[in-house]
Amino acid sequence: MKTIRDSVEISPYAGESEDDLVPLFSKYAYGRYCSDPSLDLQASRRFELNQLYTYLQQGPTMSWLATQSGVIVGVLGLRKSKWDTDFWGVNYANVDHLVVQGADTNSSKVIGEKLTQAMDEWSKRERLDFISARVDIFDLPVVHVLENHNFKYIETTITNSFDLKRLDSTPSKDYVIRLARPDEADLLIDLSKDGFNTHRFYADACFPKQKVDEMYRLWVQNSFVDPPIWTTVVLEKDDRVRGFMTYRVQDLTSYFGMNFVKWRMGVVGKNERGQGHGVDLFIGAMKYMHGQASVVDSGLTIRNIQSFNLHTKLNFKLICSSITFHKWFHEN
Repeated sequence: MKTIRDSVEISPYAGESEDDLVPLFSKYAYGRYCSDPSLDLQASRRFELNQLYTYLQQGPTMSWLATQSGVIVGVLGLRKSKWDTDFWGVNYANVDHLVVQGADTNSSKVIGEKLTQAMDEWSKRERLDFISARVDIFDLPVVHVLENHNFKYIETTITNSFDLKRLDSTPSKDYVIRLARPDEADLLIDLSKDGFNTHRFYADACFPKQKVDEMYRLWVQNSFVDPPIWTTVVLEKDDRVRGFMTYRVQDLTSYFGMNFVKWRMGVVGKNERGQGHGVDLFIGAMKYMHGQASVVDSGLTIRNIQSFNLHTKLNFKLICSSITFHKWFHEN
């Protein structure tokens, strides 16, 4: 009689159809959308299925399927990041998808183990230096598999949201929220100094601090590219810029009948903190975005206690939580 391990077969993705991936999401309950009880669960699962299939069609660096009796029970998608490889000087990749659907916890762990082993063997042949992975905190079989393969815990992040229908959209008379001007790039870079010290790259000593500082400066600078991927607005009070927010609007009307605003960076200058500007920035930004979407999604590391308390004060609702892991194939 075959063991669970013997019955699971691993192969590279070879153009399987979206319908072939449907069994993976029959019980899927992770991530921002499937974790949100206010959204239709089947629509959320359809969104996750479509996202994975689109990703596979775009040709990631490498992806593997796990099958059991001809049914797909797991997928792992790995992508090399050229930007990060060039910037950090290490062969850098991200695990973008790791989905397993076993009959129980033990079989899910076996599926994840075999997929991760295939990735490890390929990564060593390709001479990868570093892999990052982020997984839902409740997906314990996957969490434990990554731990067993020398992925190290780096941070826990949360996604929380605010329903814009609850907000009085009348602009404040005490401050202005407006689009950032290109000539303010240096100002915003200066405001962001020490603004990301709780983030994951600072938590991993293998990344040199000076390079991490430079990376976040580039994050802010790149928000001004044309055409912009992210939109940047500033908080101006008493004729002085006190902070800024970058965001983008995601059209999910075909799934949930509404748009979502995704916040990427919310920064108040170091010398501007403790004066209520964070509240003004958050509320003002939501009022500015009121007609663009129905929900604001924000994410933060739980090490950022000030931001966590600000979100709590403004009644953001916690939706889900994830863990970020880093794996180095050698120590720098």
